[in-house]
Amino acid sequence: MGYYMFAYGVKTSELQAVFSSKNEALLAEVQKDEIFQNYAEEDDDNETTKALTDIIMGLPFDEKKGYTYGYAFIGICAILGKKLPFTEEIKFWYETDLINKTLFEDYDIEVEIDTELFPADHFHPFPLPEIEDYPMISLIDQDRLRHLASLLEKAYKTKEEIEALIEDDDDEERGFAYEHIMGLKENISFCLNNQLDMIAFCH
Repeated sequence: MGYYMFAYGVKTSELQAVFSSKNEALLAEVQKDEIFQNYAEEDDDNETTKALTDIIMGLPFDEKKGYTYGYAFIGICAILGKKLPFTEEIKFWYETDLINKTLFEDYDIEVEIDTELFPADHFHPFPLPEIEDYPMISLIDQDRLRHLASLLEKAYKTKEEIEALIEDDDDEERGFAYEHIMGLKENISFCLNNQLDMIAFCH
């Protein structure tokens, strides 16, 4: 199976304002959304719905079930965030390794893209309970987006070049790497051009 990363463009202040907002309209909207429902269906005790309610209504958190608040928060971001142009998820420790390898071999860029996207402290400014494992949450603010844009600036392939690589058995993995590199660049540019931060999740 593996773990996959996906992201939204967000206004951080809007997400921060959700906590204890008592916004019943937002609570209902998130609960009706397919993305939230997919997570809520995974538990038998309505824990994810309870976590969502706790976040929005300002109720005490169950600190032992931090992961449920993480998944509830994804549901909130799916509603309040902007869908990014490149929507394909990135498989961690496979496609991220391909990206690192390709950037080094083709451009002499030495980077660990998974660490760039999710620093060791998994930094985010939201008052969520501690999440031991997954989902990982990382807020990539404008400064870090500019850093990533600079880091990836030299890397470039057209869609046609990427398709040709993917169709070649010997270069298929490089093609996948470039597909995600160009997708990341597109999403970073979208966020920078629209004054959005990027909220990234991995699970």
